[in-house]
Amino acid sequence: MNRQILVVMLIALLVVIMLFFNKKVNLIRLFIEQLKVFKNARTGKQSIWDLICFFVFPIAISGLIVFGLSFRVTAQLAETLTTVFSLVFTILFGFAAVIVERRERDTEKKKRVVSETFVSIITSTSLSLFAAFISILLTIITKDLYVSILSIILFAVSLHIIMLLLMIIKRTFVIYCEGEREK
Repeated sequence: MNRQILVVMLIALLVVIMLFFNKKVNLIRLFIEQLKVFKNARTGKQSIWDLICFFVFPIAISGLIVFGLSFRVTAQLAETLTTVFSLVFTILFGFAAVIVERRERDTEKKKRVVSETFVSIITSTSLSLFAAFISILLTIITKDLYVSILSIILFAVSLHIIMLLLMIIKRTFVIYCEGEREK
Protein backbone atom coordinates (compact mmCIF):
# COMPACT_ATOMS: atom_id res chain seq x y z
CA MET A 1 0.00 0.00 0.00
CA ASN A 2 1.16 3.52 -0.74
CA ARG A 3 2.86 5.23 2.25
CA GLN A 4 0.65 8.33 1.92
CA ILE A 5 -2.54 6.21 2.10
CA LEU A 6 -1.25 4.51 5.24
CA VAL A 7 -0.49 7.87 6.85
CA VAL A 8 -3.96 9.20 5.98
CA MET A 9 -5.58 6.05 7.38
CA LEU A 10 -3.53 6.34 10.58
CA ILE A 11 -4.51 10.01 10.95
CA ALA A 12 -8.19 9.13 10.40
CA LEU A 13 -7.99 6.34 13.00
CA LEU A 14 -6.35 8.63 15.55
CA VAL A 15 -8.97 11.34 14.95
CA VAL A 16 -11.82 8.83 15.41
CA ILE A 17 -10.27 7.55 18.64
CA MET A 18 -9.66 11.10 19.84
CA LEU A 19 -13.21 12.30 19.11
CA PHE A 20 -15.33 9.27 19.99
CA PHE A 21 -13.46 7.65 22.85
CA ASN A 22 -12.63 10.70 24.96
CA LYS A 23 -15.59 11.54 27.21
CA LYS A 24 -14.61 15.22 27.40
CA VAL A 25 -15.11 15.86 23.67
CA ASN A 26 -17.64 13.17 22.73
CA LEU A 27 -20.70 14.92 21.30
CA ILE A 28 -23.00 11.91 20.94
CA ARG A 29 -25.22 13.03 23.87
CA LEU A 30 -25.57 16.46 22.24
CA PHE A 31 -26.75 14.94 18.96
CA ILE A 32 -29.17 12.63 20.83
CA GLU A 33 -30.62 15.69 22.58
CA GLN A 34 -30.89 17.44 19.21
CA LEU A 35 -32.94 14.51 17.88
CA LYS A 36 -35.30 14.97 20.84
CA VAL A 37 -35.93 18.56 19.68
CA PHE A 38 -37.51 17.12 16.52
CA LYS A 39 -40.59 15.94 18.41
CA ASN A 40 -44.14 17.04 17.83
CA ALA A 41 -45.04 19.28 20.80
CA ARG A 42 -48.64 18.07 20.90
CA THR A 43 -48.07 14.32 20.59
CA GLY A 44 -44.59 14.05 22.10
CA LYS A 45 -43.64 11.66 19.28
CA GLN A 46 -40.75 12.01 16.88
CA SER A 47 -41.75 14.21 13.95
CA ILE A 48 -41.07 12.33 10.73
CA TRP A 49 -41.58 15.57 8.78
CA ASP A 50 -38.90 17.34 10.83
CA LEU A 51 -36.47 14.46 10.31
CA ILE A 52 -37.14 14.54 6.56
CA CYS A 53 -36.69 18.33 6.39
CA PHE A 54 -33.56 18.41 8.56
CA PHE A 55 -31.80 15.25 7.32
CA VAL A 56 -33.24 13.63 4.20
CA PHE A 57 -33.85 16.78 2.12
CA PRO A 58 -30.38 18.28 2.76
CA ILE A 59 -28.71 15.03 1.69
CA ALA A 60 -30.97 14.69 -1.37
CA ILE A 61 -30.43 18.32 -2.39
CA SER A 62 -26.67 17.94 -1.91
CA GLY A 63 -26.58 14.82 -4.07
CA LEU A 64 -28.56 16.60 -6.77
CA ILE A 65 -26.20 19.59 -6.66
CA VAL A 66 -23.08 17.44 -6.93
CA PHE A 67 -24.26 14.73 -9.33
CA GLY A 68 -27.27 16.34 -11.03
CA LEU A 69 -25.69 19.75 -11.63
CA SER A 70 -22.06 18.51 -11.61
CA PHE A 71 -21.11 21.20 -9.09
CA ARG A 72 -18.35 20.54 -6.60
CA VAL A 73 -16.83 22.77 -4.00
CA THR A 74 -13.71 24.41 -5.42
CA ALA A 75 -10.71 25.33 -3.31
CA GLN A 76 -11.64 29.02 -3.56
CA LEU A 77 -15.22 28.37 -2.42
CA ALA A 78 -13.93 26.12 0.35
CA GLU A 79 -11.71 28.94 1.65
CA THR A 80 -14.69 31.30 1.70
CA LEU A 81 -16.84 28.70 3.45
CA THR A 82 -14.13 28.16 6.06
CA THR A 83 -14.38 31.85 6.93
CA VAL A 84 -18.20 31.78 6.94
CA PHE A 85 -18.38 28.75 9.22
CA SER A 86 -15.78 30.25 11.54
CA LEU A 87 -17.94 33.37 11.87
CA VAL A 88 -21.11 31.34 12.42
CA PHE A 89 -19.29 29.31 15.07
CA THR A 90 -18.14 32.46 16.89
CA ILE A 91 -21.52 34.20 16.78
CA LEU A 92 -23.45 31.13 17.93
CA PHE A 93 -21.02 30.48 20.75
CA GLY A 94 -21.67 33.99 22.09
CA PHE A 95 -25.41 33.67 21.58
CA ALA A 96 -25.46 30.46 23.61
CA ALA A 97 -24.25 32.39 26.67
CA VAL A 98 -27.01 34.98 26.26
CA ILE A 99 -29.78 32.41 25.96
CA VAL A 100 -28.61 30.46 29.03
CA GLU A 101 -28.96 33.60 31.13
CA ARG A 102 -32.56 33.99 29.91
CA ARG A 103 -33.54 30.47 31.02
CA GLU A 104 -33.37 31.25 34.71
CA ARG A 105 -36.36 33.65 34.66
CA ASP A 106 -38.90 31.65 32.63
CA THR A 107 -41.91 29.36 33.06
CA GLU A 108 -41.48 25.59 32.67
CA LYS A 109 -42.70 25.61 29.06
CA LYS A 110 -40.37 28.45 28.17
CA LYS A 111 -37.49 26.74 29.99
CA ARG A 112 -38.06 23.69 27.76
CA VAL A 113 -38.10 25.86 24.62
CA VAL A 114 -34.99 27.72 25.79
CA SER A 115 -33.23 24.41 26.55
CA GLU A 116 -34.13 23.03 23.13
CA THR A 117 -32.96 26.25 21.49
CA PHE A 118 -29.71 26.03 23.43
CA VAL A 119 -29.20 22.45 22.20
CA SER A 120 -29.82 23.60 18.62
CA ILE A 121 -27.34 26.46 19.04
CA ILE A 122 -24.66 24.12 20.36
CA THR A 123 -25.41 21.59 17.61
CA SER A 124 -25.12 24.33 14.97
CA THR A 125 -21.87 25.46 16.54
CA SER A 126 -20.47 21.91 16.44
CA LEU A 127 -21.63 21.38 12.87
CA SER A 128 -20.07 24.72 11.86
CA LEU A 129 -16.77 23.55 13.27
CA PHE A 130 -17.13 20.27 11.36
CA ALA A 131 -18.06 22.13 8.15
CA ALA A 132 -15.02 24.39 8.53
CA PHE A 133 -12.86 21.27 8.83
CA ILE A 134 -14.43 19.76 5.69
CA SER A 135 -13.88 23.09 3.89
CA ILE A 136 -10.21 23.03 4.85
CA LEU A 137 -9.93 19.46 3.53
CA LEU A 138 -11.46 20.59 0.25
CA THR A 139 -8.67 23.15 -0.19
CA ILE A 140 -6.15 20.31 -0.06
CA ILE A 141 -7.80 17.31 -1.71
CA THR A 142 -7.86 17.15 -5.50
CA LYS A 143 -9.06 13.63 -6.32
CA ASP A 144 -12.46 14.01 -7.99
CA LEU A 145 -14.26 11.21 -6.11
CA TYR A 146 -13.15 12.54 -2.71
CA VAL A 147 -14.05 16.10 -3.69
CA SER A 148 -17.53 14.91 -4.73
CA ILE A 149 -18.09 13.01 -1.48
CA LEU A 150 -16.83 15.88 0.67
CA SER A 151 -18.91 18.34 -1.38
CA ILE A 152 -22.07 16.32 -0.66
CA ILE A 153 -21.19 16.21 3.04
CA LEU A 154 -20.44 19.93 3.13
CA PHE A 155 -23.62 20.91 1.28
CA ALA A 156 -25.75 18.61 3.48
CA VAL A 157 -24.20 19.93 6.71
CA SER A 158 -24.58 23.51 5.44
CA LEU A 159 -28.26 23.00 4.67
CA HIS A 160 -28.76 21.35 8.06
CA ILE A 161 -27.08 24.33 9.76
CA ILE A 162 -29.31 26.72 7.80
CA MET A 163 -32.41 24.82 8.94
CA LEU A 164 -31.19 24.87 12.54
CA LEU A 165 -30.45 28.60 12.31
CA LEU A 166 -33.95 29.27 11.01
CA MET A 167 -35.39 27.22 13.88
CA ILE A 168 -33.20 29.10 16.37
CA ILE A 169 -34.34 32.45 14.95
CA LYS A 170 -38.00 31.46 15.17
CA ARG A 171 -37.67 30.10 18.71
CA THR A 172 -35.70 33.13 19.87
CA PHE A 173 -38.43 35.36 18.47
CA VAL A 174 -41.06 33.35 20.34
CA ILE A 175 -39.04 33.32 23.57
CA TYR A 176 -38.44 37.05 23.63
CA CYS A 177 -41.62 38.37 21.99
CA GLU A 178 -43.98 36.18 24.02
CA GLY A 179 -42.03 37.16 27.11
CA GLU A 180 -42.69 40.84 26.35
CA ARG A 181 -46.41 40.20 25.80
CA GLU A 182 -46.71 38.40 29.16
CA LYS A 183 -45.42 41.44 31.08
